[in-house]
Amino acid sequence: MEKQNTLEIARKYLSNQNYKKAKETYLQALKEATDDQTRAFIWAELSWTFYHLQSFQSCIEAAENCLNLNADYQAKEDLYRLIGFSYMALGQDQPAIENLEQSLRIDRNSVKQQYAIFNLAKLYFKHQKYPQAEELLNEVEGYFFQNNRDYWLSVLYMKGFVKYYQDQLDEAEKIFEELLEHAGEGKQRATGLFGLAFIAFDRKDYLKTINLCEATAKLDENFFDKETLGFLTAVSFHRLGRNDVFEKYYQQMIKTYPQGRYRKELDDIKAKINN
Repeated sequence: MEKQNTLEIARKYLSNQNYKKAKETYLQALKEATDDQTRAFIWAELSWTFYHLQSFQSCIEAAENCLNLNADYQAKEDLYRLIGFSYMALGQDQPAIENLEQSLRIDRNSVKQQYAIFNLAKLYFKHQKYPQAEELLNEVEGYFFQNNRDYWLSVLYMKGFVKYYQDQLDEAEKIFEELLEHAGEGKQRATGLFGLAFIAFDRKDYLKTINLCEATAKLDENFFDKETLGFLTAVSFHRLGRNDVFEKYYQQMIKTYPQGRYRKELDDIKAKINN
């Protein structure tokens, strides 16, 4: 099997989404390669193959090998984006941020880079860098509004909480209501109700908070943050003077989340009631 044929076969496997065979064939092509430029291209294509196989550490190493072999590689933004996404998948946020930022320094206008901007915004949001997150969310909102409804609704969700955490409750409420208007029924609608529950709780409208939390859980039985729903509901019942109901929620919460984020607050309320 000749070198070029091996590489062509590997590319065919990759285009046909046969990633396991693509990996094996690319590695064979790598052994047969005789110059660094060819090796760099093989490593670049291997990085995509590893990414699709969810072998994220191997993806990172392959992309870095390409960059080390060919300083003039023409699609560096793709490799840095891929490295960033791989670090995200591995839960290593700081190198993910650094590589996505580097990718966007090279190109931030192409369609593929809108997803890099979105994911960088998610990381900023996660680490409470709200002004930076908001700037990026505003940058990509128009693109996703026109081209990807699910991503656009996710943009609204994050923007709503950015406003909430910056104490702009009226603005946050408008954004969550816009999300609800366009989400229809289902999981994404649940995220809008979740945001409104935070606002109702801050405004001391505890009955509304309870109703919103219950509606959220009903819409999405596998909601991503049931712990917060339980906490908001439990505390709202306490603030309404229904400590009998709070007690039931308290027992369930400490059983389900013995080392939970809200354990201290719940224990403090419990101690106050007992005294």
